[in-house]
Amino acid sequence: MMPTKKNTSVYCHPMGCPRPIELSDASSLLWRLKTLYEATTSVASDATQFWADIAVQSKSPLAPLANIPGGFAALWTPGVAPVTALTLGAAGFSFVNIPKTLVHFSTTAGASGIVADSAINPSLNMLKNALFGPGIYLARVGRPVNLFINRTSLTPIVISTPAGVARIVPYLVYVRWGVTPLAVNIINK
Repeated sequence: MMPTKKNTSVYCHPMGCPRPIELSDASSLLWRLKTLYEATTSVASDATQFWADIAVQSKSPLAPLANIPGGFAALWTPGVAPVTALTLGAAGFSFVNIPKTLVHFSTTAGASGIVADSAINPSLNMLKNALFGPGIYLARVGRPVNLFINRTSLTPIVISTPAGVARIVPYLVYVRWGVTPLAVNIINK
């Protein structure tokens, strides 16, 4: 018996159009992009709510500062993400013109672990070191003096830029979002 190929076509019938529009092989790129969009905007919605809760419920005098990362997270919520992508793309940000090598800063112990495993664990704590969401944070230039890199992370690790890296702040912040360790090609062992 011959195996049958599963029909993965999607038919759209827009108003006023006598014929349906066929998008064949919906499980390919179009389907993956839709799935990625839904997953990332869902995480952004959760992050926005997380920061809003801290800003409103915390008794700390610094609680209003939680509105800053909350504002960034809100830029990728379902209703806003398309405009954010268009704006960043038009400004030269996003996934275009990413350098071939980037620098990840870590503690001495963390750098030893990265070299031994050839993998970087993601930053997960949005209060401590994952301002733009869980993921691997990188820079194009030497350690900038800013709020993006932990003070104890002084050891630079130059790596070949992994797929899926997005530019957030030119030269200073590049992110490969995710919650699982990322295998990397280390340039400066």
